[in-house]
Amino acid sequence: MGAIVSVAYHVARLLPEADPSTLDRLAQAARQQPFGRRDLLHARGIQLPPFVMLDGHVMTRRVAETGQVRAALIAGPGYFGGIRSISDPDAEALYELIALTDGTWATWDPRLVRELALEDAGLALGLLDHSADFSVVLTMRLDERSFENARQRLATILTRYGKAIFDTARPVAQRADLAAMIGTSRVMMYRALAELEADGLVERENSGGIKILDAEKLAALVTVSAPENAPNL
Repeated sequence: MGAIVSVAYHVARLLPEADPSTLDRLAQAARQQPFGRRDLLHARGIQLPPFVMLDGHVMTRRVAETGQVRAALIAGPGYFGGIRSISDPDAEALYELIALTDGTWATWDPRLVRELALEDAGLALGLLDHSADFSVVLTMRLDERSFENARQRLATILTRYGKAIFDTARPVAQRADLAAMIGTSRVMMYRALAELEADGLVERENSGGIKILDAEKLAALVTVSAPENAPNL
């Protein structure tokens, strides 16, 4: 891990309309916690507080009663989540939060953030903007699952996360995580991956990562494109 960017920096960047005094209170109230690779940071059914990733990467996932695992997104440094708890402090999270790497995150008491938002319209507007961004991401994920087959969904994930997550010396996520990310079985995922490899678009590596050989052709397989200015998550 490199140097961790401060909470104060992140809240100033994420909430530019908030009053400086509000940002100071947020930075001082943040609870920073380190985590290790594959740690369960948050369990389904328990309130997920507002949080910002300071270092490392995490994945949100949901395990169905059948044992099937479905992942919603991968988030890295600077991601702001848990916003739902600000409007409903007693809300239960639908997803687990799993650490893909070692890292650090900062959390807040949702009731404190709500109180600050009631006092500072700039903070409230910033939270609304982030909530709207999350809705866009959710819609994109639903479209991908509805209109793309396993091969296309795999191409979408590798186009979105490939260079940062899979095509690295030390992959953030492993190939086994891909099945959850594209919403299919491991057998189907490996079949789709083998097809992409046979077409010369990717190459599996011994480290567990995936080398992107032809990013342009890989992106051409994606049929559900992100809306203009959509969050890159």
